[in-house]
Amino acid sequence: MWAFRLRCFALLGAGALALHDLRYLIAYGGDAGRALDEQRHGYLGTVAALVAVAVVAAVAALVAGLVRGRGPATRPRSWRVRWPAASGALLVVYAAQELAEGVLASGHPEGLAGVAGHGGWVAVALAAVLGAVVATLLRGAEVALERFGGAARAPRLRPPRTALPRAPLAVRPRPAGALARPGAGRAPPLLAR
Repeated sequence: MWAFRLRCFALLGAGALALHDLRYLIAYGGDAGRALDEQRHGYLGTVAALVAVAVVAAVAALVAGLVRGRGPATRPRSWRVRWPAASGALLVVYAAQELAEGVLASGHPEGLAGVAGHGGWVAVALAAVLGAVVATLLRGAEVALERFGGAARAPRLRPPRTALPRAPLAVRPRPAGALARPGAGRAPPLLAR
């Protein structure tokens, strides 16, 4: 389960960075670098390094799951469920990031102008496209684990194959003891005290 969460974190982090950069590239064109510098986006280099480490760790966990023969830990959800969830998460991260930058960074527009101004509405379409990519990559990892990593289902239990002793074909009667025969006497009475 932790490997799935790591994949989600890494892919959503990469998607959020791509959404932010593509939004500025579309809105400002060739001046995107200058606009990012003026609006104090220098911290994104550190964030990109952390996301890159998470992506490498997620890929390593996926490869380890394939090598060890481990399938997905839970029943995978459909792409149709994950696409809107990933798109919504990317849009929320984008809006929160822009709002925080508006409050903390000088030179960055505040409030709704920071989120939707200067072509910020294109982030909605970008989030839908990048959410589809994230959902596809998550589903692709699960399919690879299902097909090549083995199933995570409980192993089939088979009844034990033990050799039971065979009954003899002919049974000879055993002689009964003296007290077990019909008409044997009864035991002596208990003495009263």
